[in-house]
Amino acid sequence: MKPIHLLPIILTLLVCLSNASASQNKVSLNRCESQGHKIEISVTTNQKGYRISQPYTSKTLNTKSRSSLAGDYVVGLTSLESTTKIDVSGPVWQDKSKEGECFAAQIKVQLSYEPIQVYIGNEFLEGSCAYSAILEHELQHVRLYQQNLPEMGKIVKDLMEKRFSGKPVYAERGSSKHLLEKEIDEFWRPLIKAEFAKFQIQQAELDSEENISKVTWSCLGEIQNKFGFRYN
Repeated sequence: MKPIHLLPIILTLLVCLSNASASQNKVSLNRCESQGHKIEISVTTNQKGYRISQPYTSKTLNTKSRSSLAGDYVVGLTSLESTTKIDVSGPVWQDKSKEGECFAAQIKVQLSYEPIQVYIGNEFLEGSCAYSAILEHELQHVRLYQQNLPEMGKIVKDLMEKRFSGKPVYAERGSSKHLLEKEIDEFWRPLIKAEFAKFQIQQAELDSEENISKVTWSCLGEIQNKFGFRYN
C-alpha cells in the first residue's frame, strides 16, 4: 500500500485557516504587531526508553497483535503508547472601540512516548539464539519509533509556524481563545494523529515477508521447527 502524501493538502488547509482568521479580524493589525505581540510555539518530545519482558506465550501474544491472523504464533511484539498534550495560554488585549481583541497565544505541544514494551514469547530462553534473533528484530521497531518522534516534533512545529506566521489571533471580543482551542481540537489533534499513523506504515515494512523469513529460519530454523507457522 502506497503512503498518502498529505503535505500539499495540509498546506492548502493552512492557507484556508489563515484566510478565515483574517476575515474575522475586528482589531487593527498594527496595534498588536507594532507592540511585538505574537504567537509563540513550542514543541517538545519526550521518550522513556523501552522495556523487555516475557509475560506471555506466543499464542497469547497473537491476541495482542493488530496484524496477525487467527492461529498464528506471535513470538515477538513491540507495543507503543503515545500521548499528545497541547496547552494554550497568554495575554489578551481588547479594543473596545472596535469590539475586538488580539490573543498573543503561547502554544505548547508535548509529544510523548510511554516506555516502549517489547514482548518475547516465554517459550524462548533469554540469551538463546532464537531469543536473540527475535529481540534484534523487535529492537528495529524500537529504533524506528525513537527516530520518528523527533521527526514528528519537527513536522508539527514547521506546520504550526506556517499557519500562524508569528502573528497573534484576532477575533471578536471574548472569542479569540475559544477559536484557537477549537482549531486545535478540530484540526491539529487529528493532524498529529494522522501523522503518527503514517509512521505505522514504516513499521509494517519492517515485517515484510523477507524480514520475517530471516528471523523464522535463523538459528537453524528453530522458530519454524517449534511452531510450524510463520513468525509474526
